[in-house]
Amino acid sequence: MILFENEKKSFFRKKWEDVLIDHIDTNQLKSDEKKIILKNKVEIENFLKEDWKLRENLEKIVIIPPLNNFYDVIKLMKKIDEITNDNIILVVNFFSKSWLPIFKVFSRLDFIKNYKDSLFFSENIFRIFLEASNFEVSKKIKNISMPIKIPILSNLINILFSLLPFLSLFSFSKIYYLRKKKVNKKDLLISIIIPCKNEEGNIKNIIKDNFKNKLSFNYEVIFIDDDSTDKTLLIMQEEKNNNSDIQIKIVNGLGKGKSRAVDVGVRNSNGDYCMILDADITVKVEDLDLFYNAIKNNNADLINGSRLIYKVEKKSMRTLNYFGNIFFSIIVSYISEKYVSDVLCGTKCFKRKSWYKYEDFRNKYQLNDIWGDFNIIFASSFIGEKIIDLPVRYYERVQGESKMGKRFLNFLNMMKVCLQVFKCFKLKNKLI
Repeated sequence: MILFENEKKSFFRKKWEDVLIDHIDTNQLKSDEKKIILKNKVEIENFLKEDWKLRENLEKIVIIPPLNNFYDVIKLMKKIDEITNDNIILVVNFFSKSWLPIFKVFSRLDFIKNYKDSLFFSENIFRIFLEASNFEVSKKIKNISMPIKIPILSNLINILFSLLPFLSLFSFSKIYYLRKKKVNKKDLLISIIIPCKNEEGNIKNIIKDNFKNKLSFNYEVIFIDDDSTDKTLLIMQEEKNNNSDIQIKIVNGLGKGKSRAVDVGVRNSNGDYCMILDADITVKVEDLDLFYNAIKNNNADLINGSRLIYKVEKKSMRTLNYFGNIFFSIIVSYISEKYVSDVLCGTKCFKRKSWYKYEDFRNKYQLNDIWGDFNIIFASSFIGEKIIDLPVRYYERVQGESKMGKRFLNFLNMMKVCLQVFKCFKLKNKLI
């Protein structure tokens, strides 16, 4: 037995499934089509009979029946773990224990069925299920407040739940994105993406003093010359010719800022994962080993460098920039519901194939994020990836000038991006 369910579903159950599927359909990206939605007992049973492990193109499984109605939740997760690839995202839901009294009333009125066999459990019990499985939470949806759509009223209540996260205690359903904890990671090729704009004084230092004998993983270096007006491109070419033992690729950017330069770099890379490294070497190259270890151990899907956990070195960051970082970290964490301590650290590591979803997200919401850091974090949260901060030491720039000029204009650009995403995530209730 898999499910305590009859073929006939109650009116409220059907309406809830409509609400859930509508959320999934409304919030999918163009590249987010490699998923399976299991709507009933027969579809689940048929799915569990097949071996999906070698089907790398399957990225997401959405189980519509609530976990409350499964006979054995742990066995279900164990079986899904056995038959699916390591990168699978599992979307599950269960009815909140706080709604148990309402279910009792509705059951007496014959508005719902299968109530007596269902198990209503808390989030603590759900964590016990996860601890006994190979899955962990990568994202939690907190704002599904009602099981049915009531014109105007449902939207107003869901917006209120989004703006005030503590109200999730009273939400109708808990929805989770799950990822596998333990996977078999092969030796990975890492593409180190280095966007450069007038960095002629740093290129030689990047190669000579940092790469050789300091990294423990296989890598390629992708330099992007973002329409420099100095000798940056010439020195890149010289360093490539003088260091044939390092796999170096040089590509031309569009001159439209760091975000677009990184995009060109990723699209010309071959690695399993990409690491962004700023050309000013304010984060040391050898620290990329820390990012690699986090990825190799499957600690997260997006590793975000954080310069604000250790004490900041003198002269490495302007006071106004320091407090600006803290300000935007609070805002981005609130909007995405993922705590991020430093949103503007340029050093990040992510799956190369995830980049195309990040770009889909950027295009869907028409975000003009010049630096790209906000878009990466918002998009990663949107698609259900697990995000962690990795503390790094931040040093003073030795050569050249910081590109974080025109601070007021940059502030306005960042605020605009945050307001756009806030509108979509909170006011339009689309964070799933």
